[in-house]
Amino acid sequence: MLLRQATMADLSAIKAIIQDGRDQLAAQNIDQWQGTYPETTVLADDIRQGWTVVLEENDEILGTTAIIPGIDPSYQTISGQWLTHGANYLAIHRVAVSAHHRGHGLAGKLFQQLFELVDQVSEIESIRVDTHPQNQAMQHIIQKNGFTPTGEIELVGMSLDGVKDLAYERVTTHVRPEHLFQPTPA
Repeated sequence: MLLRQATMADLSAIKAIIQDGRDQLAAQNIDQWQGTYPETTVLADDIRQGWTVVLEENDEILGTTAIIPGIDPSYQTISGQWLTHGANYLAIHRVAVSAHHRGHGLAGKLFQQLFELVDQVSEIESIRVDTHPQNQAMQHIIQKNGFTPTGEIELVGMSLDGVKDLAYERVTTHVRPEHLFQPTPA
């Protein structure tokens, strides 16, 4: 399996996989992704920005996610505490796996290949991710892959204002101990 950067030629396959995720969530009565989000414009913009990766095998796209660098507006305020401070993190959004390959641990394989790449970049202190409080399958995958629960965040700027998701963080292997703790508020 190969983790690679997506191209615009992958957009239709990515849209189909996102729809698979939307359908699976609906079948579980979870309201995550049940509106228009993530819209085609969001998915296309992620690709144009170079943020989308796909997990591919034998020329078939099995899974996808967006890996976004920099400050995530939804992660600025947390009910809880991040493990690291500063802006040297990546945010993972829109994780989805093809319905044809669900149950084969593909989300975990996607995460593991991503970790191998990220752990080579000394400037990145951590990876952050969030998910809907009812999405227990994703919570299990996130925690199984070494993420620590850190609190709740409110989604902003994505036509989802007011939604509170569970937040997680995974510290990269090269972070110095002094970067693991936020300053104590005065």
